[in-house]
Amino acid sequence: MARKHYKHEGIMKFLVIVGALVGIATIILRIAVPFGLPSVNLYPIYEGLQFGELAGLIVIGIIGIIICFLAILSVIKPGDPIPFHWLLIFILGILIIVFGGGIWACALLIIAALIGIIDEL
Repeated sequence: MARKHYKHEGIMKFLVIVGALVGIATIILRIAVPFGLPSVNLYPIYEGLQFGELAGLIVIGIIGIIICFLAILSVIKPGDPIPFHWLLIFILGILIIVFGGGIWACALLIIAALIGIIDEL
């Protein structure tokens, strides 16, 4: 099956990669707080899933990092492991915020998905 090429694919890829990297950085900073990193309010609106224990925080963080890597993988090798499609980018953006990647990472992926929707019209 042929892969869909978007007119603004370069902008979409840039936004997805930056959003996923911001999500990874946010999750790593969130995991590092119990180990002595000073607490910074990285989540002004929504903090993602919350578990009180350190083990729950690490498990949720690992799932969030895997989702961010899936977003990057959809850009690097589109169509091979997972497709580069606006709907998948939208779903990954929602999952990133749920699993603690932060509002900024979600916003960047949602903007990339909206650009894809506009390109399809």
